[in-house]
Amino acid sequence: MDTNQKKFNLYVFLSTFSRNLIEVFIPIILYKFGYSLKEVLFYYLFVNLFLIILTYPGIIFSKKYSNRSLSIIGIFSFVVVQFLLTDIKYSIFYLLSLSFFYSLYRIGYWLARRFYTLKVMPKDNVSMSYSWISIVNQVALIVASYIGSILLDFMSIELLTGISIVLFLISLYPLYTLKFKYEDSSKKLDFIGTIKKIPLSNLYLFGAYESITVIKFFFSLYLFIYVKDNYQTVGIMNLLTNIATIAFVYFYGKKINDKKNYINLSIIFIVLVYIFKANITSYLLILVAFLEGIATKMYELSMSKEFYLLSKKFDYSNYNLVYEIVLGVFRSFILLISFLFINDLKVMIYFSTILIFISIFIKFKDLRN
Repeated sequence: MDTNQKKFNLYVFLSTFSRNLIEVFIPIILYKFGYSLKEVLFYYLFVNLFLIILTYPGIIFSKKYSNRSLSIIGIFSFVVVQFLLTDIKYSIFYLLSLSFFYSLYRIGYWLARRFYTLKVMPKDNVSMSYSWISIVNQVALIVASYIGSILLDFMSIELLTGISIVLFLISLYPLYTLKFKYEDSSKKLDFIGTIKKIPLSNLYLFGAYESITVIKFFFSLYLFIYVKDNYQTVGIMNLLTNIATIAFVYFYGKKINDKKNYINLSIIFIVLVYIFKANITSYLLILVAFLEGIATKMYELSMSKEFYLLSKKFDYSNYNLVYEIVLGVFRSFILLISFLFINDLKVMIYFSTILIFISIFIKFKDLRN
């Protein structure tokens, strides 16, 4: 592991920890304040619509000024989101404001993070490098989710947002000290030309992969509403899920360089786990949480390898543009259908899970060949 990788892993840990002290609980905070399930869905739908709209100008900005400069916009927006969460109002304007600045922060953070992830990965050892990044990410999630839940249940949200802002700012130091060779940024953005080169089957698989993000959003509310209405329940479930992933990531991560395709196996596993989780409210959830950690990471590692291989075929900026828009469209589709036609969290979870299951019947073009 070289110096850049060590610095980047430190950045991943600190930024993931600071963000997830409160980020995972935002839908619950809104619901607990008095927003209905439909209104919380409205917020998350517009988060994703704004992400689609802001992706193109975000990448244009990063090409003109740099990803570091883009991350500064992410920092500013992150601080605004924290302040908005300390002064919640019951209005559509408030939800739109929160969703806009949350989206702007996500653009600034994730476009830069994905860019630097691709830069620090050595071409000769992709699997192990990604495994270490994933392990560092999971360790941060383990600590953050539980500490955040305790602070929200027993202390003030103002204290939590203050800690989150300070740690997020500190995390930027290792990121800003990364050293890379100059990369030509004069290539024009070509969304249509890039997306035409990617098989439709792969685009669906990448989109279906994002169903996990939406399901995690649904499950945080599901646990709070139907299992126990405190933040620690969600924190403990996240804690158990993330603990289960760490050893698995280390051992399984080595195998994703193999020619054998683990995607279908991981899809079957994760679908079964989500069905069980949506039908259990007893202490069996503890076992399911462990299985979920294994299933989601098996699926995520399999797909992340394909993301990486795909990225090497294109200019970084064009790849990020397609990646963000395709995934944003898929998330928005799930949320729009749920908002308009579904008023039951369990049905929303089933709908999202079905979209993942369909992936088994879609032929994947192996980009390793």
